[in-house]
Amino acid sequence: MGFSFRSLVRERTIWLPNWKGWGLIIGITLLAAYASIKFAYPLLAPTQRVTANILIVEGWLPEYALEAAIDEFKQHPYELLLTSGGPLWEGHHASGFHSYAELAAQVLRSLDFKTNQLHVAPGPKVWKHRTFQSALATSQYLAASKIEVTGINVMTLGPHGRRTKIIYDRVFESQCPVGIIAHPSSEYDKDRWGRTSEGTKHILTETMAATYEWIFRSGR
Repeated sequence: MGFSFRSLVRERTIWLPNWKGWGLIIGITLLAAYASIKFAYPLLAPTQRVTANILIVEGWLPEYALEAAIDEFKQHPYELLLTSGGPLWEGHHASGFHSYAELAAQVLRSLDFKTNQLHVAPGPKVWKHRTFQSALATSQYLAASKIEVTGINVMTLGPHGRRTKIIYDRVFESQCPVGIIAHPSSEYDKDRWGRTSEGTKHILTETMAATYEWIFRSGR
């Protein structure tokens, strides 16, 4: 009995789309791409306030966002503003500040924010899960200071908002309601983020980061 190639394979019927099928596939792909571009920023950068007595500001925010945080504080019935953030990776010798939380607090003071309404909660030095560690340090600071918390709103920047909301929801869990304020970045137009490399990078990076956080609960 001789060797035959047909003894190694078998026939199968393969269904392939016709021109109508390809048209449908292409149409769905284009629609999905359009929806991703149109709704990615609002999904990643929500502003959803709750009734809160504490405004938490992520310390790495640029100065224009810190100015907006002062406006936010004045326009709502907050009792105190708390800056969060871990160690400065560079510049701490020149600035004299060892954490983003301390640096942001000093910027707020220079903008005439009332010191008696300002609290600082530095986070630990970590190489990963920095937002989680900052949120945890904030929760521990409030508990150790015996500050009554009826609700918190967390101010961050642009597409980092969704990830920040997920993390603070999990850290504070049933302690109090958690709101999020995603201040727009000045580096690109939030409605045309796809036209700039900076906007595209932020959206893609935060999409992956928020998905990772939602699935794997980093730091826990």
